[in-house]
Amino acid sequence: MANLRITGMATGLDVDNMVKQLMQAERVKVDKVKQDRQYLQWKQDAYREILSDLNTFKTTYFDVLRPDSYILSSNSLSSFDVTSVDASSTALPPTATATAGSGAKSGIYSVVVNSIAKAAKVEGDKINATSATTLQTLGVASDSFDIKITSAATEKTITLNKTDKISDVINKINTAGNGVFKAEFSELTGKFRIMTVGTGLDKDIKVEDTSGNITKLGIKTEDLAQVKKGSDASVTITNPDGETATVERPTNTFTIDGVTYNLQSDDITRTSKITITQNLQKAFDKIKTFIDKYNEIVTKIQTKLTEKKEYSYKPLTDDQKKEMKEDEIKKWEEKAKRGILGGDSMLFNMLSSLRRSFFDGVNDAGITLNEIGLSTSSDFTQGGKIIIDESKLKDALKNKGDAVIKLLTKDSDIKYDPDHKSDKDRYDQIGIFQRINDILKDYTRTTRDSSGNKGILIRTAGITGDVSAYDNIISNQLKNNYDKRIKELELKLADKENRYYNQFAQLEKAMQKLNSQSSWLMQQLGQGGNY
Repeated sequence: MANLRITGMATGLDVDNMVKQLMQAERVKVDKVKQDRQYLQWKQDAYREILSDLNTFKTTYFDVLRPDSYILSSNSLSSFDVTSVDASSTALPPTATATAGSGAKSGIYSVVVNSIAKAAKVEGDKINATSATTLQTLGVASDSFDIKITSAATEKTITLNKTDKISDVINKINTAGNGVFKAEFSELTGKFRIMTVGTGLDKDIKVEDTSGNITKLGIKTEDLAQVKKGSDASVTITNPDGETATVERPTNTFTIDGVTYNLQSDDITRTSKITITQNLQKAFDKIKTFIDKYNEIVTKIQTKLTEKKEYSYKPLTDDQKKEMKEDEIKKWEEKAKRGILGGDSMLFNMLSSLRRSFFDGVNDAGITLNEIGLSTSSDFTQGGKIIIDESKLKDALKNKGDAVIKLLTKDSDIKYDPDHKSDKDRYDQIGIFQRINDILKDYTRTTRDSSGNKGILIRTAGITGDVSAYDNIISNQLKNNYDKRIKELELKLADKENRYYNQFAQLEKAMQKLNSQSSWLMQQLGQGGNY
């Protein structure tokens, strides 16, 4: 609670105003530190705004879980329109569908699914039960019993209790199976099965139960202790050139010559007609959209780097803000923030790396940036903005599509390393878009390298939603340097202000005493005049 001061009664002085004026010179020191702190806070905010833009860009184009915009795989730029129909009747669903990627040939494919790939399984007959039915209800008398399941190199013994519900049995088996085998029960068909997770002829499973209790779930005695094997898919494919071949695969999804087939059901009497048409416009649009967004970010950062500082506009003090309207403060601070990142070496280095990623050749790409109609702006002030020759890019996609995709998206067996031990080898091998992704990781990753460091911008300014929001270079400077210094100066100001008030209080006390003495003297002189 502030001290209540009643001053100037004896002296007639406006003590509060005089102390305020005396303190103004002292407060300049605090205001200067506060202004420097505000500059640093604004700088952190500006870094974080750029970080937000970069992360949005990464999430949009470099996240494999966003297939519509993901741009780092050959398939992402091998744009095809694919339709799948039953050749005999559009009312029937096709037995096979497909997607097309790099290397796919346009045309009509005929597909006959002879058999689909199946898991190895031990399946019971229909029982009258639901998932909530207990083994005891099904006739199991033993308090508990063991079953042993063997699949490939995995062998597990599982203890079941008569009080277990069918859902409990499934959970126990699935937990033990750990992605190798599993159990299922269909309330629709009333069938219980234990099966391998994968499909194919190489999959096998064996269920053993010496007690025989597992038969209460419909499993036949003769199926126990027998090795059951899976089966491969068999499909006959005729490509657009009229070439026919029957192939076998262990799964129902597989890729041949750039076409990924998805087998839905088997029926040798039916043919699925799959039509693949290359859509160059789709690939062009995807590249152009990526480049346009990239240019937006580069332009924004370059603008920050070249922005001139308004030296006549400094952060407002608390007293200055009290005398201004809200919109006036906003306009002032907009000018004061100008040039806050002017000439920033960290951002300059990032733009230089991004610009170089386009210039440097890609090993074995078979095509250059100029040949596909992309070039960096000759205006250095644009910070490496990419210029697109649209007709040239479309022509390259049409005639050298695979080479274009390789130049832009080629990856390497050498994975991104935050410690940069194999940077040169990986950099030379990967495509331009892959390089951009690596560079942005260097600046925005929240994972740490072997020294415990996160991305350069993250380490410097931090980002909301991560521990770096509070533990970063700028936040630590704000807390340990400026906040601490401001607190110390504020305490000194308070001490000096109290000293001024104490001095005026002493003056007030002296004036009161003088006034009292003067009044007494005047009284005495007045009385003396009566004699």
